Amino acid sequence: MDRAKEKKLRKRNALLKSAYGLFTSLGFHKTTISAIALRAGVAKGTFYLYFKDKEDIRDALIVQRSSQLLKSALDAMEASGKVFAAEDKLIFLIDYIVDQLSRDLALLRFISKNLSWGLFMSAGKYQSEDEDVMDFRKFVVRMLEADGIVPDQTMQLNLFTILELVNSTCYNVILNGEPCTIGEYKLYLNSIIRQIFRYRPVWI
Repeated sequence: MDRAKEKKLRKRNALLKSAYGLFTSLGFHKTTISAIALRAGVAKGTFYLYFKDKEDIRDALIVQRSSQLLKSALDAMEASGKVFAAEDKLIFLIDYIVDQLSRDLALLRFISKNLSWGLFMSAGKYQSEDEDVMDFRKFVVRMLEADGIVPDQTMQLNLFTILELVNSTCYNVILNGEPCTIGEYKLYLNSIIRQIFRYRPVWI
């Protein structure tokens, strides 16, 4: 990587780190672009070289942090040394992500109800700018094809539904402990995930 590109990457990462710290401590609405730039050690005008507005840097962070969670889960799965079928890979990854969010409530609150968006919908937009961003769609396609499963539209809808389910229900269970503990809920959740994964609609 040449020096100019490395310098730009450092500034962008400094802005992302600054914004995340402020968003998770002050909240999104109370954080200003001036504060983000100041904490990152750059001029306010520099912010606009990398991001359009506060919403843009928030979205980039959601995608980045969601991708980091997924990569960490994949590393853990590989380190386990086990061979998983596609369905079991999905269960392992979701269990790992839920466990990590249970330990990092600041991240949970920040991503809150945007995990599926970060992983499933918007990675392509930020992938060229951030090496930490992983294209979840492409990963899932490769994972399914390796197990001889055709990733058709129904399967993509199933996966989106699973992520939405995990996203919304685990947020409430982890933070509020209702209607049960996250440990108890994961047993139920995993059973539902398997049913959704295998679901094939009969169109009449």
